[in-house]
Parts: sequence; structure tokens; C-alpha cells
Amino acid sequence: MADNMSTHSSFEAPGTPIANDTAYEYRKIEYTAEDVRIIRDLARTYMEYASLPVQQETAKLWTDLNDLKRVRPLVWHNELPWHEINVDSELTLRTSTPFAQRIEDELRKKIYLWKHMPGDMVLEPVFYCPMLINNSGIGLELDEDISVTEAENNIVGHAFNPVIETEEDLEKIVVPEVTYDKESTARAYAAYCEIFKDILPVEIKGVQGFWFAPIDDVVMYMGTTELLINLLDDPDLVHASMRKIVDVNMKALDQYEALGALGSNSINYRVGSGAYGYSSELGRGRMSGAKCSEIWGASASQFFTSVSPEMQEEFCLPYELEWLNRFALTYYGCCERLDHKIDVLEKIPNLRKVSCSPWSNVEAMAEAVGRRYVVSLKPSPACFVTSTFDEELVRKDVSSKLALLKDCNVELIIKDVSTVNHDPKRLWRWVEIVKELCLEQM
Repeated sequence: MADNMSTHSSFEAPGTPIANDTAYEYRKIEYTAEDVRIIRDLARTYMEYASLPVQQETAKLWTDLNDLKRVRPLVWHNELPWHEINVDSELTLRTSTPFAQRIEDELRKKIYLWKHMPGDMVLEPVFYCPMLINNSGIGLELDEDISVTEAENNIVGHAFNPVIETEEDLEKIVVPEVTYDKESTARAYAAYCEIFKDILPVEIKGVQGFWFAPIDDVVMYMGTTELLINLLDDPDLVHASMRKIVDVNMKALDQYEALGALGSNSINYRVGSGAYGYSSELGRGRMSGAKCSEIWGASASQFFTSVSPEMQEEFCLPYELEWLNRFALTYYGCCERLDHKIDVLEKIPNLRKVSCSPWSNVEAMAEAVGRRYVVSLKPSPACFVTSTFDEELVRKDVSSKLALLKDCNVELIIKDVSTVNHDPKRLWRWVEIVKELCLEQM
């Protein structure tokens, strides 16, 4: 699993509570004096940016947005084609060991984004050392065919072959074992502190929330066509699959919490498939030892985008609620259309943000949501693929959507960007144009 600054596919390996940020394997901590010099130079630049007053000002805007106060739409970005946007070798790693390169990569990407396409991003004046957490999995392996367009692009196509065909197959599913390597984490933290000494504070952080989409897990094990058929022909198998997968995930979640392995996501951290989780209701929170009741939860049902609201309520909602009720606030959705299912989603008592994907009817979403929730608007990234970048088309597309959402709380996210046609300035310009449009809403 990549860190929160990295691109990743919309499809994650299912069957365990997948965290948006998991610990890097720190079992071999090696770095040279030159590595330290390189990282410290980057840290000085990062700290200069992170200490600017605008960081706190923008964090306050995100807090107000998530508190459902009236603020202008806010702009963010994620899931970017890093292999295409390395300008003047700004992203090229110069350190010599995997441990040092992990740190350098994070700093370079954050500095790059701030320099070229900040939007409404926030840099906090701290560097986090992730807790080293291991999840053994649920005992099932995916059987899938993967389509790769570019070797360096980790956004790929998936075709899933069934591994759940009968209820007997569910007997292979086991409760994961979650463990915390406290000693390795402590060694990594000491190394971080030594490297960043007198420049950048370091803090240990736990797992900052989970990607929990049980129906998407089921379809990856059962197969896309097979699931759709089984909804009608063998609904008991679908229910039994959901029951088993949710049960083992809930038991794994208990382990994370008991280990003190959870960290706050009420900071500049992505919640669900949306943007930052800043919230006055939660505060900054504890970066380790947090409880589920102190952080955001999330769920989604991407493969149900064309399934009826009635089936959504039968096959998804009861199981998702068991998970989501454990958390303080909830983000729901990803790439699926949800504007026609708000009456189902409003039964989630702690719902705060709802995804509005490129396939959504934005007008219907605005009417259904109003200011009850934050609308997580995701314009299509198709504008980056064409032979020429049409700025007016971008302006027209986004401005029309913002006009429809004028009476809503909106975060505007460009994501799932698999290519910019090897022209990074398209991405920079998109963020600049959209930020201008958002400022016009003040």
C-alpha cells in the first residue's frame, strides 16, 4: 500500500481492513552521511513552506467545510501519474538506501505539489514515522488478470476470476492476525529524529483510517458478472459472503484498536476517497492510541453503481452500518453514482461527506444533499488525455457544476489521473483554473 501522497489503483486487495496509510518496513535502517545531507536540505525547504501562515488559514477553511459552515469550494488532488510529471528532475531520488529514499520521496512529492499545484493543500510542520503494523490477511487470494499500459504506471486494469462460487468457499476465510512491531518502530523513530534534528519535528502515527468496501471485496472474489447474476439467482450466497467478510474485518478492527495502532485522520489526511478530514468536532486527535470513536470511517460500493437503491439497501447498507457506526464521522462513496441513493445513505447516522463522481447527476445531487453533507465533487480527468489541453472546456465543465452546487458545501478533487499525456503543466493549470473558479464563489 502506498503512502498518502502516492497514486494507487481504485481497487485494493480485499478481505482485510485496508488502511490508507500503512507502515513502511523499517527492518533494515541504513543511510549515509550524504543521504542525511540531502534529506535535511529538503526538510528545510519543506519546513519553510509548512510554517507559512496560509497553512493554518487553509486548515481552518477545511475545518469549516467539514463542520458544514458556509465556505467557498476547496480544491485538492490525489492519485497522480508521478512517472509523467517529473520536471527538471525535481522528483528524482538522490539518496542511496530504501529507508532514506522513502523519506526523500515523501518530501520531494510534497514540495513539488506545493510549488506547482497547491490548490488548497495544507502542509503541517511535522514529519510522521508510521507504526510498523502487519495484517496477515483473511486466507483468500485474488485470482485476477491485470492489464498494464505503461510499466511505470501503477493504475492498471483488473479482470477478476471467481474464487467464491459456493458457501463452502467461505470456509477458507479466517480472522486476520494484526501485530505491531514496537521495537522496529522505535528504531525507525530514533533514526527519523536523528536525521531531522533541529529542523523538523517527528511524531509516530498509527493507521489513519481504512478503506472498507465489503461489496467491492465480494465482487473481486466472486467476479463482476457472477455477482450481478447471484444478486437474483443466489442472493443467499451474496449475503453469506458479506456476512463472513464483514465479521472478520470487524474482529481485525478490534485488534487495531486494542494495539493502540490507530491515529487521527482529522488533519491533512485523505478520508475515504475524498480530501482532508479536518474537523472541530474531532480536533487534531491522537496520532497513536486513538479509538474508532475519535476518527473518520469510510465505505463505498463502486460495483453497485448500476444496481438499484433497493438492492443497495438490502445487500450493502446493513453490513456497512456495522462498521461505520464504530466511527465518529463517515465518508461514503468513490467512483459510483450516488445521487439517486441519498435516501438510502441518509440512514447512516454519522454521514458527513458523499462522493459525487464523474458519472453522477450533479443537479440531482445538489437537490438531494443541500447542506446536510459535504459534496465531494470529482470532475472527469479525461481532459488530460486529449492531444491538446482545452482550458475553456475545463472552465466550462467545472463552473457549470459549481453553479449547480452553489447551495452546497463542496470539496473539489481531481483524482484517478492515469495520464497527463506527459505534459505536467496540464495538471498544474487545471488546479490553477479550478482554484480561480472556487475563489469566485466567495
